[in-house]
Amino acid sequence: MISPSGCGVFGILRKRNAPKIKGKDVVNAIDIVRYRGSDKGAGFAVFNLKEGNSYYIKAFYFGDGEEIKREIEDQGIRINGFNEKYMGELCDCDFEISLGSIASLKKIVRNINEILWNNGKKGRIYSAGKSLQVYKGVGYPADIARQYDIYEVEGDMWIAHTRQPTNSPGSYPYWSHPFSAFDVAIVHNGDVSSFGANVEFLQSRGWGGFVGTDSEVMAFLFEELISEGLSVEEVTRIMSNPSRRFSKLNVEEDYIYRNARLDGPFTAIIGYDSGNDLFMIGIADRAKFRPVIIGEDENYYYIASEENQIRMLSPSAKVWTLEPGNYFIASLLKGLINPGRDVSKISSFSKPVFYTEKFDIDARGLGYKDVNKAIMEFVNKSGKKEVTVVNLLGHRYIGISFPKAGLRLNLYGVVGNAMANLNENNVFHVYGNVADDCCDTMQGGKVVIHGDARDVLAQTFQGGYIYVKGNAGNRVGIQMREYMNKRPYLVIGGMVDDYLGEYMAGGVIMVLGLGIKGEPVGNYIGSGMVGGRIYIRGKVNPEKIGLQPSKQEMVRFLKALLLDSMISEEKYNKLKEMPYIEVVKELDGEAKKYAQKLFEEKVGIPTYEYRELTEDEIKELEPIARDYAIETNQNKDTIVEMLKEKYTVITSSLRK
Repeated sequence: MISPSGCGVFGILRKRNAPKIKGKDVVNAIDIVRYRGSDKGAGFAVFNLKEGNSYYIKAFYFGDGEEIKREIEDQGIRINGFNEKYMGELCDCDFEISLGSIASLKKIVRNINEILWNNGKKGRIYSAGKSLQVYKGVGYPADIARQYDIYEVEGDMWIAHTRQPTNSPGSYPYWSHPFSAFDVAIVHNGDVSSFGANVEFLQSRGWGGFVGTDSEVMAFLFEELISEGLSVEEVTRIMSNPSRRFSKLNVEEDYIYRNARLDGPFTAIIGYDSGNDLFMIGIADRAKFRPVIIGEDENYYYIASEENQIRMLSPSAKVWTLEPGNYFIASLLKGLINPGRDVSKISSFSKPVFYTEKFDIDARGLGYKDVNKAIMEFVNKSGKKEVTVVNLLGHRYIGISFPKAGLRLNLYGVVGNAMANLNENNVFHVYGNVADDCCDTMQGGKVVIHGDARDVLAQTFQGGYIYVKGNAGNRVGIQMREYMNKRPYLVIGGMVDDYLGEYMAGGVIMVLGLGIKGEPVGNYIGSGMVGGRIYIRGKVNPEKIGLQPSKQEMVRFLKALLLDSMISEEKYNKLKEMPYIEVVKELDGEAKKYAQKLFEEKVGIPTYEYRELTEDEIKELEPIARDYAIETNQNKDTIVEMLKEKYTVITSSLRK
């Protein structure tokens, strides 16, 4: 069975003096999101930092394992140990070898894989490393764990995967994750649209014979860039492909490695053994179309698709989200190298409350379908309109099938994806955090989140009230809309990431930035918006508003205007350091028309003002602010008083 949810990933790295990580914990952490994958593939990679010149390679082979053993020996590799495990006609062969030259081993592995693959996909060396062991196959994570007895394995670092096939079949274990490339292993969720360019880059370095999946290419990209002498952070920065508008790459590096950059919707976890240290790396596409959660406690670092994976192992861990365009790196010996966002903002993320003494339903041990069923059974039997549920841990779709019944749900823990979608008049209080896609197409009622909300909160939100006491993620309030007197209100107490109010058509968004150091918003605010209003407390850098052209593009455009005598040299010198949203205010006549046609025709760029609110705005927003404060248990006078401060007010340019 294939799920539409996408793949699930998990990674865990121990700190220097922490205990080794037990395989059973890793199995539990990936199997809890088995709904993100399918029975078409799963796998694990474990690293145990070692010294010496022993090296381990593993191969799948259709036939007698002795045949591939002879092939390896014929290529000049000395085999010190050999184990074989048969799954029907497929042999999973493990070899311990003496490592002479890593360069010669790479050439030999490449030759063997090309021979096997061109011979009717007869086999594949799928794992190679000094400290690395890969276990993968066709099935769910628990199936693969039983097959290899992973529950009893311990390691310094693990990565794990549950698979939904996209670009390759699910019938053979070749295509299951993790993919390995000489001391590197990777698990991946998403699609890499730069696959063709990435393959060309590797082919230019002599690589070939790939199985045809983007995930494998990512592993070889990382290994190749490392072998060219780049540091772990340099390689990570190149592959994560930061926006040129906010680029972190120098021009020369950007050009040389242009085909090594990754594009498309993806999240990846990379494990790497440098020979004297182990690194765990988390990257996502710069628009962050796939979820990734980071965690840390006194013993371990975590990377996961969903928060519940971390919370089941460490309920009180510090958890935060990867900032779009950023990356996470930690190592066994060096500790945290790059946290994936501004350190000063990590402390603003909320810890969930899982339990309260008075409750009606304990979700522990229940599936997500069972929770909805239990809630409605309780309502129907008791006649009560208020239900309290405790110990939620990633339970999805809560409330989406509920009738328009005026219910109040008190939810404790970590609520999964798609809570309160299509809600009309029910009230949800979440005393914890909610995952992605909460309140999609909500038409009425109220949702109060006393912790944080993740990505794509309030998509096509059409009516009612959504209050978040903490932070919200990426693409919040996209495609919000209103009709006549039905206006939705979304209030975020903390901060948000990129694309706030993208393609917004109506409604009101407020971001208060409570407890946040610096600006409480990411980039591309209001991109393509055609209606509605966004209020952000404090002054926002105008470069963050809309999908504006880069500085380089603006300088070229202004030079063209100067050459055509449409602006003076004095005006050119004044405008060349400004972002587009400021430049267009300074232009007039044909110059302004050209600018708008060139830069705003496809995706409109909103306008903004930094000012105090008008009397009419305060009259409209004061009851919202008061209600927000009451519902989130904050001082209502303090929140209402904030309406007297200055706000960055963003509206569609079409309104002007």
